[in-house]
Amino acid sequence: MRRDCNLKDRRSGRTAASLTVQRQIRTGLLIAFCWGLSGAIAGAEQFSSAASKQGPAPTPISLSEIASQAEFTVGSVQNIETTLSTDQVTATIEKRLPQLKREIELRAAEMSKYLAGRVPLELLYSMEIILQTYRDQLSSWNHDLTERSKTLDAQVAQLDELKKIWKLTLQLQELSKAEPDLPKRLQTLIDFIGRTQQSAESLRERDLSLQRHVLEATARLQAIAPAFERAQANAVKNLFIQDSPPLWSLGLKEWREESQASLIPSASAALFRAYIRHEPIVLLLHAAIIFVLFLFVNRLRRGVHKWTEEQPSLRPAAPVFDLPLSTAITLSFLITGSIYSMAPFLIRAILWGVLLVSVGFILRRLIDRALFPILNALIVLYFVDQLRLLASLLPLLGRLVFTIEMLGGTLFSIWLFRRNHSTTIDGKTTKLFARTIRVGIKAGLIVFPATLLANVFGYVNLANLLWGGALRSAYVGAAVYAGLRIFEALIIICLGKRPLAVMRVVRLNRPMLQQRICDIAAVLAFLYWASLTLNFFGLRTPLITSTEEVLRANLAIGSLRISLGQVLLFLGTVWAAFAASRFVRFLLEEDIYYHWHLARGIPQAISTMVHYAILLTGFFVGLAVLGIDLTKVTILAGAFTVGVGFGLQTVINNFVCGVILLFERPIKVGDIIQLDADIGEVRRIGVRACVIRTTDGSEVIVPNGTIISNKVTNWTLSDWYRAIEVSVTVARGAAPQHVIEVLKRAAANHPGITKEPPPQAHVVNFASAAVSFSLRAWTERYEDWVQVRSDLSVAVDEALTRENIRVA
Repeated sequence: MRRDCNLKDRRSGRTAASLTVQRQIRTGLLIAFCWGLSGAIAGAEQFSSAASKQGPAPTPISLSEIASQAEFTVGSVQNIETTLSTDQVTATIEKRLPQLKREIELRAAEMSKYLAGRVPLELLYSMEIILQTYRDQLSSWNHDLTERSKTLDAQVAQLDELKKIWKLTLQLQELSKAEPDLPKRLQTLIDFIGRTQQSAESLRERDLSLQRHVLEATARLQAIAPAFERAQANAVKNLFIQDSPPLWSLGLKEWREESQASLIPSASAALFRAYIRHEPIVLLLHAAIIFVLFLFVNRLRRGVHKWTEEQPSLRPAAPVFDLPLSTAITLSFLITGSIYSMAPFLIRAILWGVLLVSVGFILRRLIDRALFPILNALIVLYFVDQLRLLASLLPLLGRLVFTIEMLGGTLFSIWLFRRNHSTTIDGKTTKLFARTIRVGIKAGLIVFPATLLANVFGYVNLANLLWGGALRSAYVGAAVYAGLRIFEALIIICLGKRPLAVMRVVRLNRPMLQQRICDIAAVLAFLYWASLTLNFFGLRTPLITSTEEVLRANLAIGSLRISLGQVLLFLGTVWAAFAASRFVRFLLEEDIYYHWHLARGIPQAISTMVHYAILLTGFFVGLAVLGIDLTKVTILAGAFTVGVGFGLQTVINNFVCGVILLFERPIKVGDIIQLDADIGEVRRIGVRACVIRTTDGSEVIVPNGTIISNKVTNWTLSDWYRAIEVSVTVARGAAPQHVIEVLKRAAANHPGITKEPPPQAHVVNFASAAVSFSLRAWTERYEDWVQVRSDLSVAVDEALTRENIRVA
């Protein structure tokens, strides 16, 4: 270390002296050599080309090009000096490497003591993450230093070449004849190049020294690898092999040896202090996040109770916000839990304990009092189990604590099972959570006794795997459930208040949106919990490996090779395209079209084309996932179109006609049309055919080509007006004009008849004993025009009766 400090001081002095000389040389050379000679650019390019190539021997510079080449050399050397002085990568490595080496030594000492015994699987997972992080960091530094060394080698070679060229130039016979001071200035330039070269070589030596220290740290990590790999193999493979003597066979000698050992190794305590000293920013950042979340949740708590009085639908969200500190702590761990992956075991044990206590406070507001003993037992078991993990350095003490823990858990599970038959759970706890608790109680009746027996009989690896996996799965399940309920509460609040609450799609579909979002969150939470549970039992990696092997199995179809994984990705892509299309059309139809006020028929045309566009995009993306060349697909599609055009002329014709119907819109969804003898409402315009619902309730499927090529009567193309005619025949004796006025007045007073165009009445026929009239009126209630005509006929009869006009 002292040697490194001396080297660093020497380098600092050289760097300061180099910068001072650099400024002096720059000023002197710019004054001395800026003679305004022509050909500076051409000479610079020629010199750069000559210097960059490894020729047989450097050549001196001609007298006419000395000024321009000197200026170019100064600029090149200054660029190299700038590169040397702004090297942040090496400075960062030099600053952090001693600390990292110290951490690796402490970690290695701690892991060696743990690996000497029977290591629980959860500790092995933590060790694996830490070791891999160290390997990645050292590998990255080694790569950076290697690249930096290559750059320095090139710069040293370039400076050496420049120095040789200027030394040869200094030896020219005609140099002193041109100007007496010129050799002295050239010697100053050569000295400048030499000092820069010396600085580059010094930095190269420093980088090589750092690289050597990085390789030493990497070798220290590799020394732990064999013991770590053996511990992993024993923890997940040799489960049914007795790896320790039974508890009853242990004597006083073993207990006396362990009594002299320390429960917490000095390396663990040193790591604890080092993490607090070197990583305070992590803890401060987490504390700041908790504080911000606390303010946010506390503000929500003030408004939630008021909002629940106005909107009872928000009441399920209230209990979550009654504990702002616990909610803030839980949310902060869900957001930033991964930042503690490199924290020492003691710190993580304390932090996860804080999280579990916070989750316990939240769950007490969300579950029934009958489930409180389970929650309390889970917290107690956590702290007892952390004591067991600490005691794993002392195998006998650890097994004794483990036995007491499992014995207590067995008795508690039996008590719970007997109590569960006589205890009812009310509606405060969700049905899914209550069912999960019942399954967990039954599982505890198996796990606790099995783990107890395995530990007593000496199958410690099996006991560690069973209990470690089950308990950590329960911890994660409780935390995930609490996080899910917090998320559901936030969703309820967000959908019930501005700005989302003012959206039409939210107002009309709030319960459905809330249910769908919560269902998706529940599925994701379950997958997360299942993934971690499989990892706790050492099954996730083998399962992923086996699944990848199956998915990578190739299926040859001619020259095309497709794997099962590609097929599943294709199907997933197509399904995602359908889901995206459905969601986009839902937003368009429920919200956007309402604000745009589009003409009737245009919304359906837009939705249909958006549907086709998304599906087509998803299909081509799926083909790309399959590994199919899309240019070949285009050629095949052209040939396929020609071939299919003959066999599917009708289908293609109907498809094209459907597109014409969507864009030209001669008929629209909701129109009343008449096609031959069928009259009905257009319910759907599809790809191949339209669906028409007739007045008698039947649905007629009409091909799109038929609608385009045949005569179609659209009763509601431009408006919904429908003409109604009522024929009246009255006896002789009544004045025709009076009858006409009565008929018009009766129609005008009817609520189902429009004012514009006004009703019209005409004389149709004269007979010897009667006169026939026709009343013609209009109604906007097209769908009820039959009922309107009936009501109008009744009104006309009543009006004629009042006027004493006798119907013939």
